[in-house]
Amino acid sequence: MPWRPASSGISWHNSGVATPLTFIAWAESLESMNYYEILRVAPNASPTEIQQAFHDLSLRCHPDRFVDEGPETAHAAATVFKRAVEAYNILRRPQLRQRYNQQLYKGSGEIKLDEHAIVQKKTYEQRTLFMIARDAKAKKFAAKADAYLAEGRLEDARIQLISAVHNDPGNEELQERLNILYEALMLEPP
Repeated sequence: MPWRPASSGISWHNSGVATPLTFIAWAESLESMNYYEILRVAPNASPTEIQQAFHDLSLRCHPDRFVDEGPETAHAAATVFKRAVEAYNILRRPQLRQRYNQQLYKGSGEIKLDEHAIVQKKTYEQRTLFMIARDAKAKKFAAKADAYLAEGRLEDARIQLISAVHNDPGNEELQERLNILYEALMLEPP
């Protein structure tokens, strides 16, 4: 079986944050690592274990932690984080994970999934939900969702955002923000 436990030799600060040199070395070795090795989980890891591993890794390796460490370290940290997100997005979806595992166990050198399987998210300028909503009724719900988000009440924000989307059909950006909120809720501890 091609999978082996990752022995990355990564050194961590006492705070659980990887050292700057770790990211430079790790970023250089990413191409030889599979998604399980990147997240440091076994191939039979449960969805909960995968989610927890990604959450832990993202707390340690988020590029924002390394902005003061210089451009090389910041770029390396961003590379590691990007690959961790990529790994998580495949391994958390049962169908994509199954396809990935099939290719992995065939021993194919480079594993590429259908380019349409991983949809690149659009990036938007920082705007509030109220600014995104076009319909007057949708704007009322969006304003409430903004207020709940500011308070950290994701579930209440989700309910208001669903109503905003319902009242503003065809607003793709508003729908995308709802999808992002669903993803954020999935990362919330139970």
